Amino acid sequence: MGKHYEGFVGSIWDEFPQLAEWHDDDPKLLQKWSLDKFIEAGYHNFHAERKQLYHISKLIENYARDNEQPLLATFETIARYKFVENRYQKLIEKIPKIWVVADYGKTSLTTPPKIEVINCKDTELVDVWSVITRGPYGTFGLIAEEYEDGKFRGFFTLNQNVCRLAVNSMGKILGKKFSLQ
Repeated sequence: MGKHYEGFVGSIWDEFPQLAEWHDDDPKLLQKWSLDKFIEAGYHNFHAERKQLYHISKLIENYARDNEQPLLATFETIARYKFVENRYQKLIEKIPKIWVVADYGKTSLTTPPKIEVINCKDTELVDVWSVITRGPYGTFGLIAEEYEDGKFRGFFTLNQNVCRLAVNSMGKILGKKFSLQ
């Protein structure tokens, strides 16, 4: 029997255990990489902090905007989404649909019709930070999980099967279908 990994990211690694073994050396390099470098890598595991994840997220968001592709983003809490809300209000001018997943409790939110906010309160997604879009070869993106305050483990992937599993798992947890694929 293979190694069992914990959390949402662990559930993906359980299905693709060989990917769990690939790790980076220096998380500070992540914020220096361009999207082309991530794409060249194809798959990259990391341990990172918010600064590095924010950089990768913006690369993926900009790709979605520039190529007019839908975007799925998870933010842990609504406060994290509020930090980029104005940016997303501008992104939606070019992006056909944005799904925002966050634990917003009983907070009421007003968003443009093309931004759908989905509550992940009391689910295993409350610690997940992800940004996923559709590229020329299928879905790709960042999937990470906070394991300690401000510290994340996760990966960037172009692997269609890995992304499909992650997106479908999120949809099952939330009772939603995300039309990214």
